[in-house]
Amino acid sequence: MSVITAKYIRLSSEDDDLGKSGKIESNSVTNQRNLLDTFISRTPELADTSVIEFCDDGWSGKNFERPAVQEMIAQARAGKIQCIVVKDLSRFGRDYLTVGNYISCVFPFLGVRFIAVNDGFDSIRPADVDSLETSFKTLLYDLYSRDLSRKVRSAKKFRAQRGDFLAPFAPYGYVKDPKDKTRLAIDPEAAETVRRIFQLTADGHSADQIAMTLNRETVPTPMLYKRAAGCSRTHWPSIEENNFWTDTAVVKILRDERYLGKNIFGKRIRDRVGHTHTVKVSREDWIAVENTHEGIVTREEFDCAQATIRKYVERGEMKKHDWPLRGKIRCGVCGHAMSYKLGKQMYFYCFTPHFNDAFTCVKRITETEILDVISEGLHVQAQMAVELGRLWEEQHREQKKDASAQRKALARLRETHQRLSQQINGLYESFALGEISKPEYLAAKASAAKQRDDAAARIRELEAALENMDADGSLRNGFVSTFGKYLDVKEITSEITTEVLKEVLVFPDNRFEIVWNYRDELQKLILDLQGDHQNGA
Repeated sequence: MSVITAKYIRLSSEDDDLGKSGKIESNSVTNQRNLLDTFISRTPELADTSVIEFCDDGWSGKNFERPAVQEMIAQARAGKIQCIVVKDLSRFGRDYLTVGNYISCVFPFLGVRFIAVNDGFDSIRPADVDSLETSFKTLLYDLYSRDLSRKVRSAKKFRAQRGDFLAPFAPYGYVKDPKDKTRLAIDPEAAETVRRIFQLTADGHSADQIAMTLNRETVPTPMLYKRAAGCSRTHWPSIEENNFWTDTAVVKILRDERYLGKNIFGKRIRDRVGHTHTVKVSREDWIAVENTHEGIVTREEFDCAQATIRKYVERGEMKKHDWPLRGKIRCGVCGHAMSYKLGKQMYFYCFTPHFNDAFTCVKRITETEILDVISEGLHVQAQMAVELGRLWEEQHREQKKDASAQRKALARLRETHQRLSQQINGLYESFALGEISKPEYLAAKASAAKQRDDAAARIRELEAALENMDADGSLRNGFVSTFGKYLDVKEITSEITTEVLKEVLVFPDNRFEIVWNYRDELQKLILDLQGDHQNGA
């Protein structure tokens, strides 16, 4: 039976900062990889296993929402991984309680062996899991992470107070000075667009009028301009690859004090150590340093723009209300969130045509119309959840399933799939060497490929079955448990839409596209049921 070993590597941004002084060079991704490869190759029971790698580069150990660690744990839950190897416990995580729960409860339950090389920890030895030494180390790593975070934050605050620019990317209109990356230099082409936006505002143009002008003239947006200039940024706050100017983008530029030649630091702060979620900081607590770089606009131009924006925002702002469709309605044409207007009957409309006449978006749709469509759709989803749950229970009453046996069957199938893939490669080599004729090669290849594809399909079915089954053999599926309770719902509330609805796309012809939550869970359940049916369960 083929065993799969996962090696997990993590490098945090704090490691990178401290690494500049040579203090923790051993934590580099390359050194971690070399250490784990050497350990696996020298451990007899691991040397012949299939090895896969998961790496989180730039993530804090306090944050367990890291993409690679989440993917690794998901595969472990699905029975795809039998052993996890890390450099030390701190690489897996620095949260004392979470790390302790995984090594003492979760991994033993899943039958996953966990090894921390430098800590000498191996969960195959029961004494290691519950030892005082292991608990003490995880606690020390937790405390160290908190202390390290405090020191890094203090160092950044000091650098900000002396006027260093600390953001990873320069704002639109600037580039980082090639001679000193902590200083900003003017980007002439983009700076001219910034000056023009301020001038148009001073001339009495509103933000949406300015956006319309820039779109008609096909002036590249900050995102498109930066990307064309070779910016390495991968994530942009944009709903589409080829975005356009909006009133929000214009206002953001008009409110940015960095165009005065001032550095601003600390407008937002992470509310938990190691996590990416941030909260706003009061303006009086920002760190603002004057004359750190050349300004693009004067103080008079900036103040004039603020006065104009203030009048515009006050005239257009409305009180926020808590209602079921809040933040859920999006225009199907341009993709932007739709605006709403309160009154005897609330309605939605798309504001995009106000600053981009290339779109023929939804002009008006009432809240009642959308709620009726959601109510009808929710009833259909609830009926489906109840029926699929009933079918799953019936199939499992007829044939009780053992999770352990399914994991073993899954491992055998993976071994078969790998063997067939190697066989297909071997057939080609035999054909290339003239050992078999072309018709023989094609026939043998087709037969092996069909067996391999059948094995791959069954692998997907078993993986879905394991993910749908709880430890006690009962159904574990978010789609069924969530939608099933709304079969007889009479009114769509905020609580319901928060739980089941991702968004509603509205199109001009009164066509709606509802995007529900738990789509992946539904697909896994259907795959599970299809697999049981085809295999005679």
